[in-house]
Amino acid sequence: MRPLTLTNTLEYYDVPQIFTAADATGTRYLCTLFEQTANGYHYLGVQISEPRLMAFIGGQLDLRDAYMNPEVDNALYLVEAHNDTITATNLLQPSDVTEAMLPEAGYYYDATDLNDEAEPATDTYQLEVPARDRITFSTLIARMGWPALSLRKTIGKVAAL
Repeated sequence: MRPLTLTNTLEYYDVPQIFTAADATGTRYLCTLFEQTANGYHYLGVQISEPRLMAFIGGQLDLRDAYMNPEVDNALYLVEAHNDTITATNLLQPSDVTEAMLPEAGYYYDATDLNDEAEPATDTYQLEVPARDRITFSTLIARMGWPALSLRKTIGKVAAL
């Protein structure tokens, strides 16, 4: 059993439907609810790298594809949530995964669909980025969907305002 720590709830309806978690070594898991039992909730979990997780959160990766084509072998787990405890209990082989456990094809995460009445909190940061990293930084801003008021060049540095 691997204890997991909830890092982000992506979809919530009565209980978390889709969430991300991490284990003690920092390995990330993307978890999707497939069953409620008397002992808690069962999720299908897949180990996922940061770039692939960002592709899912950015709406570029189909949720089912994340499970059907994991990045590495032996990346699927049965994840159980019970009494504020989340554990990755069983390593699953692809043959162990049933259709009922998998999400439907064609689900792309879209943060704009969130129906949150509260206005999200925002902070403004000024960052100094080496000039050689300006293109990478601009790409990161665009992919994360962060608003950048301006990218201005200062003496040898790029600042995001």
